[in-house]
Amino acid sequence: MPELAEVELARRQWSPFHGNRIVGLETHPAARIYRDCPAPALRVLEGLSLQTSRSHGKRMLFTFAPELHLEIHLGMSGKLLVGLPDHALHKHDHLVLRTQQASLVFNDYRMFGRVMLHDRADPWADLPPQPQDSRFSLARVRKLLARYPNKPLKALLLDQNTCPGIGNWMADEICWRLGLHPGVPVSRVDPSPLRRTIRFVTFGALKHVTEKNAGASSSGFAPGSYVTQVPPKSWLFQHRWKKGGLCPKCRTPLARDTIATRTTAWCSSCQIFPST
Repeated sequence: MPELAEVELARRQWSPFHGNRIVGLETHPAARIYRDCPAPALRVLEGLSLQTSRSHGKRMLFTFAPELHLEIHLGMSGKLLVGLPDHALHKHDHLVLRTQQASLVFNDYRMFGRVMLHDRADPWADLPPQPQDSRFSLARVRKLLARYPNKPLKALLLDQNTCPGIGNWMADEICWRLGLHPGVPVSRVDPSPLRRTIRFVTFGALKHVTEKNAGASSSGFAPGSYVTQVPPKSWLFQHRWKKGGLCPKCRTPLARDTIATRTTAWCSSCQIFPST
């Protein structure tokens, strides 16, 4: 599933069209992406202009009026792309917002993604701070560790109520950089290096995935093949799923198992499981 940097990259596909008026709209009403919002409800967007957009964790919000917003979740395989104004509807193009300049398309062949409409000023007012936000403070991290002392470290990192936007590859990267086994209870984790490492990986992901690939393509992305630039070889990212992948630090073969319900890669030499 796309993580915060991939989601921000996807949001930027449509951002050049802020200010464009929606002159037409097409949907596949039976598609599962409308399980939270009936497709006909989106007709309210016709005639309105896309004003602004923003992302939070694994969500995107597109604002059309002060109290009217379209929220999109990409799910496992969703992508945003930009087509010509007369873009021909493809099989998995479940939502197309047409402007005079372009067609803004949400394509999702597995349909784990979803769309929602919000009719209030700030539907995200109560969401927890993202790791890159100033409110993601050391005091907040200490509270999270105290609240969930027995939770495995990787499970805490994947919890979208604690670390919005962090997914499987970022969680593995954080654990590896901390030198901690991903299954260690968070009661054994020092909050200061944890916060510092979360933010390092977050800002690094935004740099290497979002910034370096921004504007590279208008055709969206497919998970695993959507960018030409990725984090450098000094990161675990480039080694974690390679057959015979080695730890970038010590060259030990990477171990793999299911932790926090997700397939996990780690170095059995560098990542310890502290006893106290």
